[in-house]
Amino acid sequence: MLNKRQAIVDTATRLFYAHGYHAIGIDRIIAEAGVAKMTMYKHFASKTDLICAVLKERDLRFQESLFAFANSFYEPLEKLKAVFTWHDRWLNESTFNGCMFISAAAEYSDPSDEIHQISKLHKKVIQDYLTSILKEIAEEKVALKLGAQTLQILEGAIVTGLIFSDRNAAITAWRTAATVLKAEGLISADTPQVV
Repeated sequence: MLNKRQAIVDTATRLFYAHGYHAIGIDRIIAEAGVAKMTMYKHFASKTDLICAVLKERDLRFQESLFAFANSFYEPLEKLKAVFTWHDRWLNESTFNGCMFISAAAEYSDPSDEIHQISKLHKKVIQDYLTSILKEIAEEKVALKLGAQTLQILEGAIVTGLIFSDRNAAITAWRTAATVLKAEGLISADTPQVV
């Protein structure tokens, strides 16, 4: 049987993802998780603690899924493209409702806020992963620059996918990233299966 702490986290994740963080109160989470208020506060001292737990678990699952998929490819450019393919699949899920970390950073906009910091760290881990792939084909300074640019392109795809219901946002984003890589001389016109 699913333990009560996990039931709370799973319920909160679903509700926060669908409605945002400020819009969902603790009482609704308690009711939908089917737990007592005392049980809730036994596991989470505050709503902030619960949001942090939700984001940390979401981050772990996100990383595991994305990195496992991308790392199943060997060549760096294929691995990089796989990151966009993974995002394409995510953006086309029927439950897609944007990024929980972008939403959290927007709702908790103070850079010193713990929730904001967790969201920032999530994006930093993704950027570092992109940079690590790029270091296989570019010198470190170029890889760092392109890692940051690639993250911005991906983030744009997530927002565009949500706001415009653009089912091709991640594919378009990959084409944009490939153009940037071509400009840096990292993709040649005859590179197969890249764009």
